[in-house]
Amino acid sequence: MDKNRLLIINDVTGYGRVSSFAMMPIMTAYGHHPYVLPTALVSNTMDYGSSVILDTTEYMKDCIAKWKEFGFTFPIIATGLINSAEQAEIITSLLDYQKAEFVMVDPIMADDGKLYPGMYEGAIECYRKLAAKSDLIIPNLTEAEILTGKFEGRDVLSSDEYQELLDDISRLGAKDIVITGCTSEDGKTFNLVYDSSKDQTIAIGYDKLPFSLIGTGDVFSATLLSEIMRGSDLFTAVDKAAQLVRNVVIENENNPDHFDINIEKTLQEAIYEIRQR
Repeated sequence: MDKNRLLIINDVTGYGRVSSFAMMPIMTAYGHHPYVLPTALVSNTMDYGSSVILDTTEYMKDCIAKWKEFGFTFPIIATGLINSAEQAEIITSLLDYQKAEFVMVDPIMADDGKLYPGMYEGAIECYRKLAAKSDLIIPNLTEAEILTGKFEGRDVLSSDEYQELLDDISRLGAKDIVITGCTSEDGKTFNLVYDSSKDQTIAIGYDKLPFSLIGTGDVFSATLLSEIMRGSDLFTAVDKAAQLVRNVVIENENNPDHFDINIEKTLQEAIYEIRQR
């Protein structure tokens, strides 16, 4: 079995470097072989004001059936945006059938203290069920609060409250956990990382830049998983992923379209360092 094969289950956006189209060039640069099962075809990100969305639920069913016929297998699976409760059931069945060696779940549903507009009914419960299937779950702070039902809408928590979030997500069945976009009571920004194999939690700090871009969460998740697939421990992988996100943001500071970021230019500079390790 090719250990570099991985399946990305996420939406495909035609205009705007997000989701699958943000993840694939990073994973390819690392030398991995990404494949995609689209949960929706989206004309462009909603940041432009409106978009056209084609639901792919029926396609997913037919696609998986055909893959079973051909015996396609994926040792690594990463899930992102899920478009309905029915899709969540399809993905759960796929995970059971594939028996993947490593599953990463990104519960894409919320940010800045609230659910994304148009999230389907039952989304929270769907992601809770997927957490139980995950070897690694990577919610942002808002998503972690919604998954656990605690501290919702708050952007600063105490150390004990952050630990409560980790404990409750662990009780959902997740093994390793990375909560991104955390802020301490003294104003420091960090990603909170729990490694179950070491039973160890570390806050990995980063410098928050004065502006943000669409798609950096996908850059983070793709780099994180790529580093893990190369053999990095979880703490190192999170640090490397945050560094690449920072470089992408800086590279696109003067990009007039912050919804259509340039990833490849940053990757060209990073590939040499990646391949030297």
